[in-house]
Amino acid sequence: MFDTDESLDPGTSSDVFAIAVTALAWAEDEVVVDFDNHELTLSYEHLRMLGDLFHAQAQRRLAVVDERQSYKTDGYTSTTAYLKHRFRTTGGQATRQVTEVRALQEMPRTRQLAQLGRLSGDQVRTLISAKQSAPDQFAADEKELCDIAETLEWVADLRKATAYWQQAAVPLPSYPTLEDQRNASYLYLSRTFEDMVQLDGLLDPERGAQLIEAIKAATPAPIDGEPSTPSQRRATALFDLVISDGERPAAPTMLVHVSTESLTGSYSQLAEIGRDVLEKYTVDRLACDADFRRIVFGPKSEIIDVGRRLRLVTKPMRDAMIARDRQCAFPGCDRPPQWCDAHHIIPWWEGGPTSTSNMILLCRHHHSLIHAGKFTLRGTGHEPRFYRANGEPLGRIEFLDTG
Repeated sequence: MFDTDESLDPGTSSDVFAIAVTALAWAEDEVVVDFDNHELTLSYEHLRMLGDLFHAQAQRRLAVVDERQSYKTDGYTSTTAYLKHRFRTTGGQATRQVTEVRALQEMPRTRQLAQLGRLSGDQVRTLISAKQSAPDQFAADEKELCDIAETLEWVADLRKATAYWQQAAVPLPSYPTLEDQRNASYLYLSRTFEDMVQLDGLLDPERGAQLIEAIKAATPAPIDGEPSTPSQRRATALFDLVISDGERPAAPTMLVHVSTESLTGSYSQLAEIGRDVLEKYTVDRLACDADFRRIVFGPKSEIIDVGRRLRLVTKPMRDAMIARDRQCAFPGCDRPPQWCDAHHIIPWWEGGPTSTSNMILLCRHHHSLIHAGKFTLRGTGHEPRFYRANGEPLGRIEFLDTG
């Protein structure tokens, strides 16, 4: 690696490195553990963004190294060999770096935005991948694709956008017909001697892709302390998809037991659901997107009335929320709708309407945090505003303005 003392020589042609090392020395002197949470995350975000800016400048210099073949001064046979040895990286990683730098020389708008800090490293790599699939068409569409990249908050969305672009730009190869692939599909279900059920199957690309994405979206995240494997969690996801409608988590049916005397009491006094006594915030969360059935008992425990089941959120309402929110509405969360409950901003038992203007999609994790009081939510379903417990607002990350 480089010799820091030698690199700090003020007689060199560039003082950038000396200035950067001085800034790092300041950063080393900061007592990070004394930062409050806001200062800590903001400091990290700024340094991370600066890292992308420095990476763009390093690429600009590497492009000249590659063009001049400057590596030959030290006896290296190629830019890849230079990077592999000098920076102790793998051959594959060094090759990718050289490929990216060479591609960027033909991507002026992408390169400019990267150097201004307006595109992240992953966004740049996504655009490079698009260029490699259809170089001529990319040259014509680069500005438009860069404009799209700047407006999208998630890299996954940019990948989808470039995938649609590639479908139009790249001729499709010839494959067997869908009918042939459907005819070759099969699914076997059998019981083992241990009375387990074994699955074996083969699906055509269309249905196979849908199944993979559905299971991927429904697979629960690992729980601390739970020794489950990814395959076990996928089995759970498949079962959840079978018992649910495939568009939302399987909603619980809440059997609320009340006496005729307490029937007019407030919901907030209820904590017994079925056979379980639950924490109030858990009951509140379940109530947001549950099926309700009222069972009224008389003084001798005789059943007086069994009300019809009522689904609080209709399918058209949920479809509208999916179209609007697209994913969990909590800032910084991209869990898909299949993982999300429909949350009432003003609880329905406090008079809040069951309408899209009073509801948003929240994944189970963030839904629980809201009901536990870790965060608060105000506004409407169309313009929700989230706050930390201390009242500080949560907002989206903004890139550094470098001109």
